[in-house]
Amino acid sequence: MSWLPLSVRKHLPGWRADTPEAFLAGVSRPAAGRLVVCAGDSNTQGQVSASYVTLLGQRLGRLGYQFVNAGTNGHLAYNVAQRLDEIVACRPDVVTLLVGTNDVNSQFDDGWRRRYQRDQRLPVAPSLPWYRENVATIFERLRRDTPARVAVLEIPMLGEDLGSRMNDLVRAYNAALHEVAADHGVAVLPLYDRLCELLPPGHAPPPYAGELGPIARAAVASQVLGRSWDAISDQAGMALLTDHLHLNDRAAAVVADLVSGFIVQREEPRRP
Repeated sequence: MSWLPLSVRKHLPGWRADTPEAFLAGVSRPAAGRLVVCAGDSNTQGQVSASYVTLLGQRLGRLGYQFVNAGTNGHLAYNVAQRLDEIVACRPDVVTLLVGTNDVNSQFDDGWRRRYQRDQRLPVAPSLPWYRENVATIFERLRRDTPARVAVLEIPMLGEDLGSRMNDLVRAYNAALHEVAADHGVAVLPLYDRLCELLPPGHAPPPYAGELGPIARAAVASQVLGRSWDAISDQAGMALLTDHLHLNDRAAAVVADLVSGFIVQREEPRRP
């Protein structure tokens, strides 16, 4: 539908006024205040997960902050790097980044790797070194071409079994994320650790089996049946994730807490 004029698209089902496209078209441009762009994947877009960006608007909108949601379902760090022109064009005061769940999930097996490479039109097979490269590209561009303060959130757990192979990978990707962020003077917000602290004692979650069914069922339960994300995760035997990949309301509130704290702290001069 991108070929349709904006004047038509904004009246179609699913149109959102909080995207970079809408902001740049003047649909939601603020007269004053501070602009925050939240970039990332589906956990930022908030269509198949709880929306921490919506929570941020509810909390900080009255203080003069406006939020642009630059999250896109299925995206890896590479895809976010390809979308930087629209983020830079918004001239944000703050940019936050939450991306990496799909990069990690692409390592589940060859089927997932091929699916991501096909669906997201990746030029190479995803890998940890490639994730590092793309995150570095994002940081370099934001630091060079915007005046924004930049923070990146740790990748959340993938499935709630912290001893699983996938969470071993999450920790490896987060270690790389910390290294790249340190190289570029970017703040890292400790999302993974905060979520781990919230898992109940003796928690025995269902294993993540790499299936698409839980994702589809959670989306239907929310969008068709109107259930809360917390209720969906509770029914699935999980505490923070609805379908092993996406955040429930409790987890989204943790993201909003971390981002709020970063946004409203006393602004420090940027590194030259």
